[in-house]
Amino acid sequence: MTPNGIKGQLKEIVGVSQVLVSPERGPALVVRPGSTDEVSRCLAVLNKHAIPVVTLGGRTGLVQGTDAARDTVGISTERLSKIHDLDPLRRQLLVDAGVTLEAVNRHAARFGLRYAVDFGARGSCTIGGTIATNAGGNSVVRFGMTRQNVVGIEAVLADGAILTDLRGLKKDNAGYDLKQIFIGSEGTLGVVTRALLSLVPAAADSASALIALQTLEDALTVMGTLQARCGQFLSALEIMWNRYFADVSRQVLKSARAPLQAAHPIYLLAQLETGARDPSPNDMFADILSGLDCIADSALAQTKAQEAVFWSIRDGSEIIERMYPKVLYFDVSLRPQDYSTYIGAVERTLAEQMPDAVPYYFGHLADGNVHFMIGHAGAAAEADAGIERCVYETLSRYQPSSISAEHGIGREKRAHLWRSRSAQEISTMNRIRAALDPTGILNPHIQYETAVSS
Repeated sequence: MTPNGIKGQLKEIVGVSQVLVSPERGPALVVRPGSTDEVSRCLAVLNKHAIPVVTLGGRTGLVQGTDAARDTVGISTERLSKIHDLDPLRRQLLVDAGVTLEAVNRHAARFGLRYAVDFGARGSCTIGGTIATNAGGNSVVRFGMTRQNVVGIEAVLADGAILTDLRGLKKDNAGYDLKQIFIGSEGTLGVVTRALLSLVPAAADSASALIALQTLEDALTVMGTLQARCGQFLSALEIMWNRYFADVSRQVLKSARAPLQAAHPIYLLAQLETGARDPSPNDMFADILSGLDCIADSALAQTKAQEAVFWSIRDGSEIIERMYPKVLYFDVSLRPQDYSTYIGAVERTLAEQMPDAVPYYFGHLADGNVHFMIGHAGAAAEADAGIERCVYETLSRYQPSSISAEHGIGREKRAHLWRSRSAQEISTMNRIRAALDPTGILNPHIQYETAVSS
């Protein structure tokens, strides 16, 4: 049976206008259910006829996780867009999977609260998508990944069965914590339809400092000092190497004066957030920065507008994407103390094997997460594979390490999963997947491969 062969059945479930015929690329049909029940009924039909399914959220992922073939049906969560109940005592908010991250925080702000997961795509990414990828972002150092901020999930399994755990109990050891297997599963185990989010109090004040340094060792010294002296107030600690800072800040600032000269090897962007009765974050920064001899230069944002400028530099990666015909993204994690030798080794390997490639480095220092953007002309047929070898084969020499810190596997990284997971781990993942989706319809293009790929 083809997707077009069951178009009529899907229209009966969701309505004629909610079954869309896709253009030439991507899934043959896109179905837009408006409730968990409609998702359930759609999946039951698709499973019966063994038609592959891909779940479509905000489509802001960076690993081609929602790219699908023509024999596939896309289930869009676009109409699952309701914000439900807020429990102010437990600080928990129930939302549909299609609600955007930005909409969640607009709603939470009305109650003096916020959802702690945050990153640049907040305006278009959906809660379901962030759950599927276990999204991280800028505040992981203080609040953790999505996994630490979701206390309940409703999901529809491949056969249409609805699994609901929206109790939100802080303590509940009555068997397996089933919601956790869906967080980071990239749509391979079920379709998340609702989530219960844990909220935190909104910050009363914040301050951001841009810090220039000569070496990574100096950056680790600053990190240790901030963690020791600021503790719970340190909400973000981002790192940018010179090439990234110089090229992005030049485009972001245009003719405006730069907060720091682009003449230093490494830059940190640190943020402190405090409550109404806590010390001033500006005073804490001023005290700490003045006492560290390793700092080459620094700038403390004096206004919220200046703070926003600092963060626009860190979040300006799309500028790099526009500079080259082709840009590859990498998202690796390793111990912060291994950053320096690893990046040096990648630089040397690229220079030897792919001399036309231009690498940019930035990331989340305290989380051990480095992002690469590597631009090239896009002309050489083997350029992408060559660049991947330079990054991943070098990474394999550093343990512990991961090929995917926060972006997931998708299509893009499936051939490299074996570098970060043992054969037994991958086998166990596949056994769980087969148990919940024996027909194999959910995101079949995301494969967990145990064999070393050539």
